[in-house]
Amino acid sequence: MAQSLELLLIQFLMPDNDARRQAEEQIKRLSKDPAVVPALVHHLRTAKTPNVRQLAAVLLRKKITGHWAKLSPSLKLSVKQALIDSITLEHRFLHRLWLNY
Repeated sequence: MAQSLELLLIQFLMPDNDARRQAEEQIKRLSKDPAVVPALVHHLRTAKTPNVRQLAAVLLRKKITGHWAKLSPSLKLSVKQALIDSITLEHRFLHRLWLNY
């Protein structure tokens, strides 16, 4: 799911309405599976472009509550830790960026 989701996130951000609509439909279909939660966390942490990371975060915010109860305790713990790590890393990145400005 991870690779196909990454391509869909990129396609979702394209200016072409047809491509965006197709990506939106496929993301909606994939979002019914609880496995979308760790996949979105992965992309919010590893995507090269900020727009894709931001879109993954927005979609995660919308989908996590509906799937949270379905996740195993170990997966819940790893999602929590990954989100905390992401916030810390993003904060450090922005701080370094600000210092260089």
